[in-house]
Amino acid sequence: MLKKTFLHPQHEKLKAKFTEFGGWDMPVQYTSIIDEHNAVRNSVGIFDTSHMGTFIISGENAGKFLDYVTISDMANLPLYKARYSMLLNENGGIKDDIIVYKFKDYYMMIVNAGNLDKDFKWLNDNKNDKKFDFVEIKNLSSEISMTAVQGPKACEIISKITDEDISLMKYFTAKDIKFKDCENAEFSKIARTGYTGEDGFEILVSNNCAENIWNKLIELGAKPCGLGCRDTLRLEACMPLHGHEISEEITPIDAGFIKTIFWNKDFIGKAAIEKIKGTPSKKSVAFICNGGIARAGDEVYLNDKKIGYVTSGSFSPTLKKAIGMALIDFDVDVSVVGSSDISDINVSDTNASDEKNKIQVKVHNSLRDITITPKPFYKRAKNK
Repeated sequence: MLKKTFLHPQHEKLKAKFTEFGGWDMPVQYTSIIDEHNAVRNSVGIFDTSHMGTFIISGENAGKFLDYVTISDMANLPLYKARYSMLLNENGGIKDDIIVYKFKDYYMMIVNAGNLDKDFKWLNDNKNDKKFDFVEIKNLSSEISMTAVQGPKACEIISKITDEDISLMKYFTAKDIKFKDCENAEFSKIARTGYTGEDGFEILVSNNCAENIWNKLIELGAKPCGLGCRDTLRLEACMPLHGHEISEEITPIDAGFIKTIFWNKDFIGKAAIEKIKGTPSKKSVAFICNGGIARAGDEVYLNDKKIGYVTSGSFSPTLKKAIGMALIDFDVDVSVVGSSDISDINVSDTNASDEKNKIQVKVHNSLRDITITPKPFYKRAKNK
């Protein structure tokens, strides 16, 4: 039986269409993917992300423990700051990508829904070491509801349900917060983070306050959004999805996240990825497709030779083009078409000038021209 979030009855009232995701029954859309996508890009949308896992890691050695199980420097993470990181297996593959937040007496880790139980077990298995005595890991996932409020008007509408000033919060920071009519919440936090490429916040509160906050934000103008547009938004921003751009068979180096690795410490998987530090076998690229939409698993070719596969692909409502990301052989020399505005790129024209090095993707047994482009496809303007 599929799991349901605490807010599931609210989605039913809104007549959402549902889909299975990571073992959960989640809303994929309420009106249409394009309408919801555009609402986030131009105004504000709200997502139920309560299927994500929430762990609390505490104890005097919590920072050292997180240094060991992640690729990042967590022991020196400043108070109320957040850091994107990854958990690796012994072979250097990515078990999960995570965000860790530092609070006064503990760290908070957000993990992906499909990996929740696996990650919790793995963390506990790896703290059974004397040097990590007194580290405690709590799984608060079933007690907490998480909503993502994303878009240029996110700060404006959230400010109407709290007396605290959130406008000065920097990107990738978090704080304890109280919401109006939710003073009895045992757990109440807000972070300026998101998965859409827009400005926005993620709210984590005790379940007893979740419905109130959800409904108030919708009354104030936040458009309910499902997983459908969450995927198109994150793809435009070239943010990875576990099981696609990253997985236990893909290393952070292959996936293009070498800059997130802190090499001056020991961590699980370090020995494996050190061996390929200068000679990775794969690389992640972004592309625009001509004459069709490439989907995950579609094969990529260079001069009729297979060089990789598509990790994610979709129609971009913002660019009105078929876009995607692919994992290809590292030694393949592909030209990236630079442009201050990717929407101006014409796939046919760019390929026509380089017939000897034509890159294509097989869509429904038909080869389609693609153009490798800079990442990300979309980057919000600073004044948004």
